[in-house]
Amino acid sequence: MKRQTICSGLLAAVCMLGAQTWAAETDSYPDRPVRFIVPYSVGGTSDLVGRLVGAKLGEELGQQLVVDNRGGGGSTIGTTLLAESSPDGYTLIVNNIGLAVNETLRPERAYVALRDLAPISLVGFTPSVLVVNNNFPAKSVAEFVAMAKAQPGKIAFGSAGAGSSTHLSMAYLLKIANIKLLHVPYKGGGPAVRDTIAGHVKCVMSPIPTVFGHLKAGRLRGIGVSGSKRSPVLPNMPTVAESGVPGYEFSTWYGVLAPAKTPKAIITKINQAMNKGLKAADLRDKLGSQGMDAEPSTPEAFGKLIRDEIAKWREVIESSGINKT
Repeated sequence: MKRQTICSGLLAAVCMLGAQTWAAETDSYPDRPVRFIVPYSVGGTSDLVGRLVGAKLGEELGQQLVVDNRGGGGSTIGTTLLAESSPDGYTLIVNNIGLAVNETLRPERAYVALRDLAPISLVGFTPSVLVVNNNFPAKSVAEFVAMAKAQPGKIAFGSAGAGSSTHLSMAYLLKIANIKLLHVPYKGGGPAVRDTIAGHVKCVMSPIPTVFGHLKAGRLRGIGVSGSKRSPVLPNMPTVAESGVPGYEFSTWYGVLAPAKTPKAIITKINQAMNKGLKAADLRDKLGSQGMDAEPSTPEAFGKLIRDEIAKWREVIESSGINKT
């Protein structure tokens, strides 16, 4: 009995020491710069969101978040890099709706989102805007649809890659409006927008932050916003639904994740920093001025959103016949 008591005491002491060591490690986190993966090329909305959120999160955590653009594979290259990283909080990622889409669209990816990634917090939502080259004849969504029906498969649209929000938002439009266009995928939203300006493709359905500056400068012409209501930053632009395609609505979400098995205390610490940062007036104003509504969440709420989105887009992809890669 005495020996058992001594062993129990030793076990308790070891557990307590382990807990104290773990607590000390999480209390000191982060004590060096954090790698912040953006799984898309420079210039797109994910890059813009990543840099704005990364700077504020670094400010709240007291360490620099170093943005690392790893575009390609519809975000799977950068996401694989995260999934294979040490679960210590020193590698994070800002991803978007494409994370949920890839669970169906890219079956050969090297990770499973709900198994290999740990949700931290939602960043927010942004509608997209259908923009066309300035020389494109259509001045409204109704005119655009009429042209597409007259030239099935002839009008080329750009996207940030197969399965990206810029692809799915347009694929959804094609389904609702019953039209056919030619899809030209790029390695990121920035290149797709640049080629739309140059006229190599005629249009792109892009999240507002990516094209807002181009619209203000007159380099592109917007003909419809994808949300359920007009955007405060584009108040004179009608929604796609009210200007030619009733029932159409699409918004892109963004969020931050860590590798699975990252200690809960570190997830909580980052989540608290994100909630504080995203509620700060300066960051909300910066995101809002680009058309994004900041909406931080708990890790659990963000995880539920991902699960729901995986189910939603699986049905859309399979019913629309979008090719899996």
